[in-house]
Amino acid sequence: MAEITDALIDSTVAMMPQHAVCMNLFEKINIPKGHNSALIPRQNSTFTVQTPTEGDEIVTNSQFDLTSTTISPTLRVIKVRISERAKYFSKEDVTRLVSKELARAEGQDLDQDLLAEFVNFGITDVGTTNTDLVLSVLRTARRALQDNSVANGGPAENLVTVLSPIGAEDLVTNLGVQGVVSSNNPWIPAGLSEQFIREYMVQGVNLVGVPIFVDGYMTVDGNSDKIGAMASRQALQWVVSKDWDMRTFEESDWVGVILRAVADYNSGVGKFANWGVPIIQDDA
Repeated sequence: MAEITDALIDSTVAMMPQHAVCMNLFEKINIPKGHNSALIPRQNSTFTVQTPTEGDEIVTNSQFDLTSTTISPTLRVIKVRISERAKYFSKEDVTRLVSKELARAEGQDLDQDLLAEFVNFGITDVGTTNTDLVLSVLRTARRALQDNSVANGGPAENLVTVLSPIGAEDLVTNLGVQGVVSSNNPWIPAGLSEQFIREYMVQGVNLVGVPIFVDGYMTVDGNSDKIGAMASRQALQWVVSKDWDMRTFEESDWVGVILRAVADYNSGVGKFANWGVPIIQDDA
């Protein structure tokens, strides 16, 4: 295990993005050494264009004010006991299997941390509880983000949508991916439905001009729904003071090797809350 630790780390880091959709979508901020939190600034004032008459003094000034959000990291630990019998297998097999599960566990933790922030977005959620997701909900979400006031950060840019697997399935069903609806309808109606049947929501495909991503780590809320979101890529930040590392130990009361991975990070809505809107999706 000591010999393959570096290979484990490299393999785990390489696979994490495959298991954590949101870590690729939102903003990562590294906390420099000597600091225990990230201070994320944002503008807290707007400027006004004046139309003075020739010769008049400019008596009104615009002021530039800043405010900020502080996000402090939380320590994360994975401790794994690896049996002595693992040495009977090849180093390649052990590296592949252990790093895959580490990537899944570490990626899921980060992903769920980011997903939990969706309810903290400032625009009123769209969609209806216990109701299948339809395309018009995404249309409404995009309009709400584009209509955001200047005082609240202005129109949100560089948008992405994150949905649950069932929410995404309901959405493509609404678009026509449902086979024969009646004897008068073809299996594959030409146009948008045909494109979605062929691709079936490949990650990043666009709807209403916004890339769609499906995340299987969303948890069910008290109404048997899952909360996705449409948001700017700058709406959420995950701050890191220590990326995942790995060390091995041997203890006398365990036949095998102890593997310990440690990281220190957290996420939050660091800039404008109105750069995101929660999307309610029935999970039935």
